[in-house]
Amino acid sequence: MYKLNLGRNCLKVIIRTYGIKEIFIPYYSCKTLYQAAREENCRVKFYHIDQKFMPTCEFADNDFVLYINYFGLFENNCKILSQKYKNLITDNTQGFYSKQYGIGSFNSLRKFFPVQNGAYLWMKKDISEKFEQDNINLPVVKISDNYEQFRENELRLNNEPIKIISPKVQQQMENIDFEQDKNLRISSFKKYSEMFDKYNLIKFPDMKNSVPYCYPLCTDNKAVLKELEQSDKVILRLWNDIPAEFYEHKFLNNVAALPLTD
Repeated sequence: MYKLNLGRNCLKVIIRTYGIKEIFIPYYSCKTLYQAAREENCRVKFYHIDQKFMPTCEFADNDFVLYINYFGLFENNCKILSQKYKNLITDNTQGFYSKQYGIGSFNSLRKFFPVQNGAYLWMKKDISEKFEQDNINLPVVKISDNYEQFRENELRLNNEPIKIISPKVQQQMENIDFEQDKNLRISSFKKYSEMFDKYNLIKFPDMKNSVPYCYPLCTDNKAVLKELEQSDKVILRLWNDIPAEFYEHKFLNNVAALPLTD
């Protein structure tokens, strides 16, 4: 395992290590992924997913395919795809506690914990390149507490090169009670499931062994939407610019990511 500063930089290292010239990335993804690939002069091809969050197309045996473990709930999809495609890359930025599948996988510490940055990278090949240690120092804030500072942090991280995780973040991670975090996430998800599953256009797989990043809610129920608007929680919206002609728009556009640890 390698400890780097950002998830997007983990993808860059995978691309460099395997000499990837072309990669398949889902349309339903964060733009930092395909930006990172393009910065490595890697051609990006996009693919669609269906309502079970599986690719709607087939790939060639030698294709490099990035699959996102959406919301930390689709680890079984990762397993299935890794058995089918030998060059699978798993994005676990929303699945910190998930298993590693494919030739490489990576997560994001700051999506789950109160740290400024950090990401863990697993690969089947060793890294030959050497990187300097990260020394950036950002105030750690939750988006719900200080949105402006959170956005400022994001802008500063956008241009950060590949670095080894900082000693500060390493120390903070050693002090995390992971069992407590997992239990809170699972219990909060179950609470939201009882409240919203019947209105949710997203259908979840078996939750066995999954530790979710958030409760993703996509609904057109006006009463539920009003309840969210009147809530005192800051609700993140995930990837809300899906074109109307895309199949994903029907069940994923403007997803509300309900936090599980606030």
